[in-house]
Amino acid sequence: MDNSQSPANSLKQNQVLQSCCEQVMKWSKKQLDDYFDAVDEYLFQLSSKSKNNAEQSVYFQSRDEFRNARIAISQQFIRSLDKAFNNYRLNKNTNTDFNSDIDPSQESKLALVDQEKLEEALAISSMSRKANTTFSEALFALNHRFSALVGGKKISEQCNPIAPGVFAEGLQFSLQGLLLDNQAKLVVYKIFEQRFTNHLNQLYNQINEYFKEQNILPHLNYSVSKNAQQAQSTTTASATSTAQGLAEEALSPQSLETINHQMRLMEAIRILQARIAQSQPVRRAPIVNAIPIAQLITNIKNFQKNAHSHLQSLESPQAVADSNAVTFKLQAEQEARKTKDVDENTIEIVGLLFEYMLNDQQLPDSVKTLLSYLHTPFLKVALLDKDFFNQPEHPSRQLLNNLVASGGRWVEPAGQHKNDVFQHIKKIVEKLLSDFSDDLQIFTDLDTEFKEYLKQHTRRIRLAEKRSTQAAQGENKLKEIRLKVESYLKSKIGEIQLTSPIKTLLFEPWANFLSFNLLRFGSRSENWREAAQAVDDILWYCQAHDIATDMHARKRIQELRTTLPKILQHGFDTVGYDDSQGQRLLTTLINRQQYVDDKQSIKPITPAITDIDNVKINQKAEAALQKDSIIKKLTTVEFGTWFAFNANDKNSQHAKLAWSNANTLHFMFVNKMGQQVAIKTGQQLADEIRNGETKLLKKHDDKPFFETAMEQVIEQLQQKEKTVSQ
Repeated sequence: MDNSQSPANSLKQNQVLQSCCEQVMKWSKKQLDDYFDAVDEYLFQLSSKSKNNAEQSVYFQSRDEFRNARIAISQQFIRSLDKAFNNYRLNKNTNTDFNSDIDPSQESKLALVDQEKLEEALAISSMSRKANTTFSEALFALNHRFSALVGGKKISEQCNPIAPGVFAEGLQFSLQGLLLDNQAKLVVYKIFEQRFTNHLNQLYNQINEYFKEQNILPHLNYSVSKNAQQAQSTTTASATSTAQGLAEEALSPQSLETINHQMRLMEAIRILQARIAQSQPVRRAPIVNAIPIAQLITNIKNFQKNAHSHLQSLESPQAVADSNAVTFKLQAEQEARKTKDVDENTIEIVGLLFEYMLNDQQLPDSVKTLLSYLHTPFLKVALLDKDFFNQPEHPSRQLLNNLVASGGRWVEPAGQHKNDVFQHIKKIVEKLLSDFSDDLQIFTDLDTEFKEYLKQHTRRIRLAEKRSTQAAQGENKLKEIRLKVESYLKSKIGEIQLTSPIKTLLFEPWANFLSFNLLRFGSRSENWREAAQAVDDILWYCQAHDIATDMHARKRIQELRTTLPKILQHGFDTVGYDDSQGQRLLTTLINRQQYVDDKQSIKPITPAITDIDNVKINQKAEAALQKDSIIKKLTTVEFGTWFAFNANDKNSQHAKLAWSNANTLHFMFVNKMGQQVAIKTGQQLADEIRNGETKLLKKHDDKPFFETAMEQVIEQLQQKEKTVSQ
């Protein structure tokens, strides 16, 4: 198309532009209808799932407010689009430059004064940045074609009348004056991203096709520089995947809070960077013989190779822990300062991230040192891709989060590495050091591979832990039954005086036989009933009876002298009791009647108990539970809680509570391989906690490492800002 501004061309330009505007308005109105319905439905769902009446009322009121203002919002939105086209005609900006540096004089007030306005601004900027990245190819073509339409004046996203920012700011403009709760407003923005901006590619393709039909740059090719393209391809894929994921899953207040928290972190860092730069404009000495960015990347690659060679020579985890990766970090930072194309803040923030990791108390020293070798490649990522800090879904950040989390979860402290997680992490670090040049795809590939490995590893650990738990439960079940039987026998004996051999008979071989029948056949079985009846017979037989006058007693004694030895011998044989010892006990029992005093009073025997389930066991444990507050607290500790044994020792052992028994007050612990390492009584555990030998470890923070580290970076930057301002 001829770019000269003749009257005919001017008329053609207006016709094309008017047609574009009409197509945009038509598409937007249709998309808005779907958006309004989605907001109405989702706010209703949130109100239905609210935890209390106050929260439910907020969502209902916001839904009514939004529903009643539907027509007004739509009209305002269309006006904002019309204004964007007018600004385009007048060579004015159509929307904000969301990728530019923050103006400290404007944005700092948002960060420090009005949290709601900041969250709204962050929602708008995040939505626009993501769409700009996701639809970069279509926008590239539109920018050039809109440029050609006005005679060749360069057009960027900030002058494009249908850039993502135009629609995002149009919504912001349309919502002014509405009485929406802040959380509900964030829901409204997030659904707009799902139902509107994530579908902008449809509109962009339509307008690009229309431009081609009008012979406006019909053969335009999309091209960018090699490094930018490689970085763009990865981040675009990540952004697209994220957009699709958000479109497919319902938003919860928790997920919204997580997303907005990450956005606030990044925006706060940018604001702090800008304010520090404004307060301290001279950040470093003048650069002499500055090197181009391409040369810098090559030089850093050489440092990576040196770090790779050094790390390869360290075979054991302890050798890695004792090594020093700081030299490579300092070399990379020093080299990065030799170019004018690198922001000092970028170098500093990457350094602070890894400094935070080295101070993480939850990470074993070997893992900290191992991952610190990644400083150089991650500095390079930050130099290659500006979206590194802005995108929580960035593949390099995802990989680092997984490596840190796995190191803390699966690697034993103090060099106690009985699994291959550490070595697997080491292989990934070595791979990045040796192979990462400028293609960010390597992070995605390694993260995918590592996740698959962790999936299999986790499965093995869970199976091992399950076996350990089952074994402990079986062992504890036997202990619990023995305690029940012991309590049962004590309750049966009561005040009856028994000789030592008879007590031995009852509490050793016969207690074992009772436990065997209870465990194998249950308390309702005939086997248990017969074994329990033998206890009554023994106790009756061992007491004094007037056989001269009591014919019934004489007859029963004669019967028991015949039947008891057979019954007891069967029990002894079943539990494998020593034959000679068993015979001595039987002989003592049969001869018992020869020595009883006929004048002794006969003690009553509790009738045979066939239901032993209600027998109280371990009264000592029950008393300890009531008396000891620590034991009482231990019974409420969740399975999966980590403890440190020998806590004051450098080689302390971390163990996870896998199972406990509230009746017997036994606690079973496993290591990071799922293997049983200890079974402790409640009293033992409480005493160790009191003495400081054992400690409950704090629950691991579920937040990703990168986000937690960024919070620390903000604190350090704020402290630095205070120092600079003073």
